[in-house]
Amino acid sequence: MLAIRGVYDGKIFRALPTEPVPAVQREVPVAIIFLEDVADISHSRQYQVEVAQRMRAARQVMAPLGVCVKDLVEAGRER
Repeated sequence: MLAIRGVYDGKIFRALPTEPVPAVQREVPVAIIFLEDVADISHSRQYQVEVAQRMRAARQVMAPLGVCVKDLVEAGRER
């Protein structure tokens, strides 16, 4: 059995640059072990949801701009 330390960015697992990774010629069984507590991950997700809710609430309170975003971009380019 081999142990290879790596990171997971939400999409892909990557071995750390200093980890030797053996060449593999066939499918091999893999066991992935997360060293973080699952409660921490669920807390992080809950925090993201709360931030998104606050942002949506703040957006609802704001008055409309009265001009479309395209016009704002064009005006910024002209300056």
